[in-house]
Amino acid sequence: LLGEDSGIPLPHANGLFPDLVKVVFELERRIIDENEAPLLGAEGMQRTSPLTKRPPSTHCAVNRNAQFTPHVDSGRGQGQTLSMIVGLGDYKGGETLVEGRPYGIRYNPLEFNGWKQLHWTAPFSGERFSLVFFTPAMTLAEDTDDHMNEDELATKLADAHSLSVSTILKPLQFRQKSTDALVIMELLDSETCAYELKPNADIQGFTLEDHACALDVGAHIGVFSRLALSKGCKHIIAYEPEPSNFELLTNNLEKRNPSSLPTIELHSEAVAHGSSQLRKLVRARNQNDGTQNTWRHSLEEYSQYNDVDKTKDLPSESQRNVLERLDVTSTPFFGGALVEGVTLVKLDCEGAEIDILLSDESARTESWLDTTDLVIEWSFTKERRVSVMHRAIRNLKEAGFTVYYEGQGSWWDTDPGALWPYPNDL
Repeated sequence: LLGEDSGIPLPHANGLFPDLVKVVFELERRIIDENEAPLLGAEGMQRTSPLTKRPPSTHCAVNRNAQFTPHVDSGRGQGQTLSMIVGLGDYKGGETLVEGRPYGIRYNPLEFNGWKQLHWTAPFSGERFSLVFFTPAMTLAEDTDDHMNEDELATKLADAHSLSVSTILKPLQFRQKSTDALVIMELLDSETCAYELKPNADIQGFTLEDHACALDVGAHIGVFSRLALSKGCKHIIAYEPEPSNFELLTNNLEKRNPSSLPTIELHSEAVAHGSSQLRKLVRARNQNDGTQNTWRHSLEEYSQYNDVDKTKDLPSESQRNVLERLDVTSTPFFGGALVEGVTLVKLDCEGAEIDILLSDESARTESWLDTTDLVIEWSFTKERRVSVMHRAIRNLKEAGFTVYYEGQGSWWDTDPGALWPYPNDL
């Protein structure tokens, strides 16, 4: 739900439940007004001004009987204000755990840093509602004079990273006014990087540190591979089918001393389930503001883009009505790209991961060979049925993996008919 004064296009839920919208945000105002600052806060979070009352939020997520597994909220490297959660209903248990510490939230509001602090729900019985109030940073950015644009932030992150691997690799290159910047922000911002999970008393966590070999599927321009190398990875195997991405990948993974360690192996191929074959790769349509879209190219059977009538005008001159299609070779994941010695796998292959993870092989421990850590981007834009994602998670658990998630949407919903909402339908 969105507050009426948020200044953002209202989601469908606001129209369905107008009375709920009114009382939910009135409840937050009452909590703020009737309690002295600061509200109860989770241990380890930082407040910018401890004695200042909480500002009203623009967003509220309403959850019924949702038991979250350990996760952090999506901030795309930009984050949000402190979240406030309060539990309602007749239930027992159901504490919110933040970095392993339980907090009873039933009619007892709690503030925490949702995009930095790992949090989840303890088991409960009865009917449990939770309200999570927050304001995304994208809402605040319009009023922030020193808000840094994406290319500027990506340049700073890329420069700092390049220094960390300067003895091995040349400086990281990326395309201005393209989605390359988002990839860099997603991976190289240590505060919000979703590719490592800090351990605590309850969570083993995982790290990119000192892996023998990393398999980078959907390597894009090589940012993940470079990050793994900076963490001590000894060998990289990278697959990227899109030619312009592969050209930058090659430059970004060119070693200063070709004969020295670590070793790097590049493949200009797609990775998918099934046999090796020739397939069509569909280039993603550029964004409406003209930004070059470099990270949503996919095999045709998984593409979210469709051809548009040539007579219709599109929002940007850089967008094509008829999508560009390229012939590419695909190699199978199991029995092909994944080889002995690989200990870390990254799957970001724009929908192809769906059939890989739903396959019979995915549920078998022996299929994963020496893999100990696996990081996946699940493409809800290709497959919106949340039950399908849960099938993939069950396969991974059967193979012996412990699964954590980060992101936004209704992925926790176990209703067979649940569909993932688009990012602006919170």
